[in-house]
Amino acid sequence: MASDQEFEFESFQDPGSIKAFLDSLTEGFGNGKIVLSSETEEIALFPNSLLRFTIKAKRKINEKSQLSIKVSWKEPKLEMRGADKKIRVSS
Repeated sequence: MASDQEFEFESFQDPGSIKAFLDSLTEGFGNGKIVLSSETEEIALFPNSLLRFTIKAKRKINEKSQLSIKVSWKEPKLEMRGADKKIRVSS
């Protein structure tokens, strides 16, 4: 049985680097495969079903602004019905 996976990455980036990252994400959504990797971690995601999209923005005067984008979906169940059964064919 496969175990759960998590990937987390945080850094300071300039707006151009964020745009390039978002462009890569857009391409991954279009292809149905997103691979995130760092020096020590890697995760592959397959967004092929109906996706839930949430976007939030917050701006506090003279303080920090924040933009959060969240995309989630349910992974299809990989059930192998009858995988333990055997079939015999004869003629």
